[in-house]
Amino acid sequence: MKKNALALCEAGIMIALSTVLAMLKLIDMPYGGSVTFAQMLPILIYAYRHGPKYGMGAALTASVIQLLLGLENFSYLPLVTWYSIIVLALLDYVVAYSAFGVVGFFKKKMSYPSAMMTGALIASVVRYLCHVVSGFTAWAAFELPDGAVLAYSIGYNATYMIPETIVLCAAVYYICSAIDFSKETPTRAKKISGDSNIALMKLLSGLAVFAAVIVDTVLIFSKLQDEETGDFILSGLSEVDWISFAVVTVVCLGAAVLFRIADKKTEK
Repeated sequence: MKKNALALCEAGIMIALSTVLAMLKLIDMPYGGSVTFAQMLPILIYAYRHGPKYGMGAALTASVIQLLLGLENFSYLPLVTWYSIIVLALLDYVVAYSAFGVVGFFKKKMSYPSAMMTGALIASVVRYLCHVVSGFTAWAAFELPDGAVLAYSIGYNATYMIPETIVLCAAVYYICSAIDFSKETPTRAKKISGDSNIALMKLLSGLAVFAAVIVDTVLIFSKLQDEETGDFILSGLSEVDWISFAVVTVVCLGAAVLFRIADKKTEK
């Protein structure tokens, strides 16, 4: 009973945290979809810690909250019918976000970091496919030729799901390198255990790399969608601020290297 109560309390905290992260948008696409600050990371952690039963329940609850927060989107449907409403509710919200509870199935089959990363990738692919199907059904762009609707949906949803997946996987990798959630009580990961100064240097090094991934992802993918049509455009690469990209990459990776050097010296 006590264990169940603690699991439910933790679920509430993780769902609330996921909801807050969903509001922290790194990129907000003009025709729906956004890149968040790893909004599903708390759900992945919870599902891994408590298994598929609790994980799927938490993911489903988080999906319903996202549905309620996105009710306004139903008014933008090109054709409001019971069919389009059900498709939108299920594919853009319920199924898409509930998929992140699958990480619980990998806990006993894979090592801790691998299970988390595999769950994040599989769930992200499932979410992307849900958005694609929703795009050429409920969100079908009627001004496009029938044969182009699917291609448009694949390209459009890729413009935010690819960077969203990159940010999420980077966040999963970083959090797994810092904290071990495989135990009943989360502890410091083995690779950063020991002297507090050594641990701090390793955490700062990982954080610098994580920051570079986030900033560079935003700089590039924010330019790959036409603001008027929503089309995926590779020509947008010419508009990327490559100077900022280079500066951020060099500074962050340089900082990561310096922290690692300091880490090695502290160990000696």
